[in-house]
Amino acid sequence: MHMKTLKKGRLASLLLAVGLSTALLSACGGAGGAADGTKESGPGTTPPAGKDPVEIVFITPQTGRTEEQFMKETGNDIQAKFPHVKVKFIPYAKGTQTADLIAAGQPIDIIGTSTSTISELTQFGLQFDMSSLIKTHGFDINRLEPSLVDFIRDFSNGGIYGLPTGTGIFTLLYNKSLFDKFGVSYPKEGMTWDEVYELAKTMTRQEGGVQYFGLVTSISHMLNNNQLSAAAYDPKTNRVLIEDDKFKSVVNNFARFFQLADKEHAKDLLSKHSALFKKEQRAAMYAYYGTDLVAYPGEFEWGSVSMPFFKEAMGAAPQFAPSYMSVAATSTHKDQAFEIIAYLLSDEYQMKMSRQGTVTSLKSPDIRAAFAQDQPSFQGKSTKPYSPDKAAAITPKDQLSGIAISKAYTAFSKIVNGESDVNSALREAAEAAAKEIEAKKQGK
Repeated sequence: MHMKTLKKGRLASLLLAVGLSTALLSACGGAGGAADGTKESGPGTTPPAGKDPVEIVFITPQTGRTEEQFMKETGNDIQAKFPHVKVKFIPYAKGTQTADLIAAGQPIDIIGTSTSTISELTQFGLQFDMSSLIKTHGFDINRLEPSLVDFIRDFSNGGIYGLPTGTGIFTLLYNKSLFDKFGVSYPKEGMTWDEVYELAKTMTRQEGGVQYFGLVTSISHMLNNNQLSAAAYDPKTNRVLIEDDKFKSVVNNFARFFQLADKEHAKDLLSKHSALFKKEQRAAMYAYYGTDLVAYPGEFEWGSVSMPFFKEAMGAAPQFAPSYMSVAATSTHKDQAFEIIAYLLSDEYQMKMSRQGTVTSLKSPDIRAAFAQDQPSFQGKSTKPYSPDKAAAITPKDQLSGIAISKAYTAFSKIVNGESDVNSALREAAEAAAKEIEAKKQGK
C-alpha cells in the first residue's frame, strides 16, 4: 500500500498489537538486524574455511524494528549459523529512510518487506530478480505456499524479487468467558459469515449498563485481504474496482456487523477494535490476525476458529499477509545474502519459528502442525485455523492499489457512520481514487 495512513495502521497492528508472535513474524518476514551485540571475528569465531568475514546490511522500510529486537528474534540465529557474517541493521527513522540511505551511498544487502511495503523495492530501484540465485543454489521454491509465490511473481513481472519467510493469517478469535456469561455456544469451524452474523446479533447487547459487541475487526485488513480476492484496483487495466459487485459484497458483509449496535458506537468499532476485545473485554469475537493472542497473558479464556466463509467462496481463507526478504540490486554480496534467506527458509529454522508462534510460509504439514507449541498460552488449542487448506489469491498491493483501498476505507467509515449509502459512498470513493491515481501516474 502506498498511503501512509493505512500502511502505518496496518504495520502498527502487526508489530504492536499482535504481540510477541507477530513480532516474530515481522522478523522472519523481513525485520532487520543489529550491529550491537554481534560477534566480531576473533578467537572462537574464526570464519569457516573459504569464507571471508563479511558485513550484511539489513533494512526494513517503514517498520519500527530496533537493533535489539532483530538480534533477539533473528540476527543472533543468523550469526550462529554464519560465524563469518556480521549483521548490521539500519532502523527506519528520520534520516535513515530508504531514500536517505541511497543518497548517502549506504550499502544495502537484504530488504525485509510485507505486502504493504514491498513497493519500495521498485520505487527506489532496489528490486533484483533472484531467479538466477534460486537456480544456482538449488533452492526448491515448490516447498513454499503457492499463493505467496504467485503474488511475488506477479509483482515481479514473472521474476522473483523476494522470498516469503513467514506470513500473517486471519482467524476468528473469541472470548469464551463472554459466551459462557451469556450462555451462548462458541463459534464453530466451517461457519459462514451469515451464521456468524446471527451469532453476533445474539451477543450484541447491553447488560448492567455495559454495551457488548458481537464482533469487532480491523476493516482495513478485511478489505485489503478479503476472501473473495476482490481487488480495489487493477494495475493492468488501470481500473478502480471498488464499485464492482464483488468488492461491494465484501463491504456489505462487514458493514452489517458495525451497524448491529447504535450508530454512536461506529467510531469506536472502527478505531478501538483491539481494546474492545482484549482490554475492555466487551467484544465477543474478533476477526483479526490469528497470532494476536498466542502470547497473551491470559486475562480471559479465549479460542480461535478458522475465519468464516463467504457462501460464494466456501473453504477459502482470507489472503495471507506474507513477509518477504529480498536481495538488494545494489548488494555486492548477493550469494551470501541469498544463503541467509535460504537458511531462514530451511525446515530447521521454520520449525523453530513455527513452534514459537510464527505462521510458516512452507507447505510442510509437520511444520504447520507445530504452530505455537512452545507457547504456554496456546496449549490445548487447535492449530487448524492457522493452517488453512486454501487461501484466497493475494490481490495487487502496489502504490496505486494502496490509494484505492484507502478511499474504500474512507467510504466504509461514511457508510457505518450513517453519512452515506453504500452505492453513493463507493461511487464517490472510486472517482476520488481514479483522480488521485492519475495524478500519481503523471507525477503531480
